[in-house]
Formats: sequence, C-alpha cells, structure tokens
Amino acid sequence: MLEKLRPFAYWPAIIWAIILAVLMLLPQDAFPESKLLSYDKLAHISVFAIFSVLVLAGYTIGSKDKDNKTKHRKQALTICLVYGLLLEVLQQFVPGRMSDIYDLVANFIGALLGVIVFTFFIKNKLVIHKLIL
Repeated sequence: MLEKLRPFAYWPAIIWAIILAVLMLLPQDAFPESKLLSYDKLAHISVFAIFSVLVLAGYTIGSKDKDNKTKHRKQALTICLVYGLLLEVLQQFVPGRMSDIYDLVANFIGALLGVIVFTFFIKNKLVIHKLIL
C-alpha cells in the first residue's frame, strides 16, 4: 500500500508551501480587515505547524529509510525554518509588507510544535495507520 503512495508522499507539503507563499506574499491590502487576522503570530504558528506535519508525513510515507526518524525531524525543522526565512525576506519586496523577526520566530515555534505533535501521535499510535501511514 505504501509503495503506491510513495510518489505522492510530498505533494500535500508542496501544495501547502505554495499556499503559504501566495498568502504571505500578497500585498497587505489584499486582506480584508478582520479581528481574526489580528492574531498574526498565532496564524504563523498554526500554518507552520501544519507545514511541518505535512513534511514529516511525506518523509514517513515516502522515505525508504524508516529508521532515521531523528534525521527526518531535523530535516523538517530545517525545511520549515529556511522556507519561513525565505518568505520573510521576499516580503520586503511586496508593497505593504515587511520582514519581521518575530514572524520568523513564530514560524519556527510552529514548525517545532508540529514536529512534537506528529511525534506524539506516532509514538502513541493515535494516527489511523491506513489513512496517514
């Protein structure tokens, strides 16, 4: 079963990364005024937690090296940190946007939270094996 999914293992993370890029690189005035959007750091934490979970799920399904889970966690954190940094740098070139070190910190906290949650669920077998793994 996993052999059939292996070619598609990273697509959810790639699609999420594209969605993040589009949302984070839109001009600020493209977003409607809303109290929900005032929780900027919480949004960064949430979307990067999801991103790291998707990257780890891709590694779990797509990697032939199943025994090196620590390496996968470090790689997921690195991917999320580098991608978050790249998006923050690119925001400098978008009208109405600016880079913010606190956004980068929130991105990393979210990625770390996603890794912790993913690891907890896997270790405690709280994930339905046939759906995700």
